[in-house]
Amino acid sequence: MKKKGFILSLIVILTMITTVAFAEGEIIVKIDSVNVEFNEEVGAPFIDENNRTLVPFRAALEAFGADIEWDAESRTAKAIKEDIAVEIPVGEKYIVKNGEKIVSDTAAIIKDGRTYLPIRNVIEAFGSEVQWDSKLNTVVITTEPFDAKAKVMNAYENYYKWENYDMYALINMSMAIPDGTGNMQQMNMQMDMDATAFTNPMKMKVNANMAMDLGIEKLEQPLMEMYVVTEDDKFTTYMGMTNMTSGELTWVKQELEDENFATLLDPNNEEMKALNEKSIANARYLGTYAEGDRNLEKYEITISYEAFNELMGQSMAMFKDTLGEDAQLGLDLLNSLGDVTCILYLDEATGEFAKQEMDMSSIISTIMEEMMTMIVEETPEAGTDAELDALIEMLKGIKMDMVAEYKNINEAEDFEIPEEALNAITTEELLEKAAEEAAEVEETEEEVDSEEVSE
Repeated sequence: MKKKGFILSLIVILTMITTVAFAEGEIIVKIDSVNVEFNEEVGAPFIDENNRTLVPFRAALEAFGADIEWDAESRTAKAIKEDIAVEIPVGEKYIVKNGEKIVSDTAAIIKDGRTYLPIRNVIEAFGSEVQWDSKLNTVVITTEPFDAKAKVMNAYENYYKWENYDMYALINMSMAIPDGTGNMQQMNMQMDMDATAFTNPMKMKVNANMAMDLGIEKLEQPLMEMYVVTEDDKFTTYMGMTNMTSGELTWVKQELEDENFATLLDPNNEEMKALNEKSIANARYLGTYAEGDRNLEKYEITISYEAFNELMGQSMAMFKDTLGEDAQLGLDLLNSLGDVTCILYLDEATGEFAKQEMDMSSIISTIMEEMMTMIVEETPEAGTDAELDALIEMLKGIKMDMVAEYKNINEAEDFEIPEEALNAITTEELLEKAAEEAAEVEETEEEVDSEEVSE
């Protein structure tokens, strides 16, 4: 088990370098990031029984820049923009673009004396792009062609050039746990994390604090301090865990040597950059939003773990000699994951990454379940089958989301690793010490049992 902590650290780091509840209420329509105004007079968008968004015809198409007409006799709305004319007959599951019929699964309707049209089909007929932001209940219309993946990959190119940066992350997690009376209670945890990273050579500092709410009991305290450093062929992790009673840090360090570390973490490694691009299966532009004195472009990307595992597979293969069977452990964990979506915000002015949002529920529950299964295989005495099944079922219910913000790009303050961390006991020494203590306890228990028998 001594290298498993490194495996998980490596997965977290590689995930970082590659890369909320449904908002109920009114539906927003944004055209080139400008909100369309709806009110009682013109009507408001709604979602029909086919789960399609219908919007007031006049308000939406005039904001889109089209001229509109209404043929009362045929009950047909018409929109004209430049050389394209689109006819939308009420009650029919088709529209007509320049005389060509286009089949639709939704029909325009008249409601409260107003004509409502299926927004996606009509806008796409004009050659514009329509996206649905489910988290914000927003229809995002882009009138000019927009290559979302190219914009995201350009941001990654900028990211590869960062020399240093700060990152602040807020992680919320909740799960139902037994309360000791046969019932379940909700446990909510929040972890805020400050990190500083330098890229050449790679070194990272992380401070994490935790707040826990068990309904009756609440706990807030520092959780850990961690440093990660690579020097040529050596990868060293210094982990300081906070003692919940004294508040003091207990340090332990882990050192692994392999000539491939420098290759893996090189921001200019073209092979890794190509695999990273391949892992982004899809990218959608979801509009631009003002935040303080800057504008942020919002993108939803889908990370294909089939491609991501190819990247990780090559990474883990590099360390076969160093990690042995534990390299396969990392691959087994990743192979259990499916595709994951992530929200990225880019600074419109610079094209740099600004923020990231991610629902990590499926990732963390799958990894925890897999880790628990592995632990059980190595320690059969861990519990009965029924107890383990109940624990695994509980882990499947974990909910976790993360919001991370990047700051001080190329202006981060340098740091030194504290002496107590540099002089910490290694994980190997810690395990040896624990084994010796366990052997002493077992020897003492045997002596006591022997004395009781003799008496």
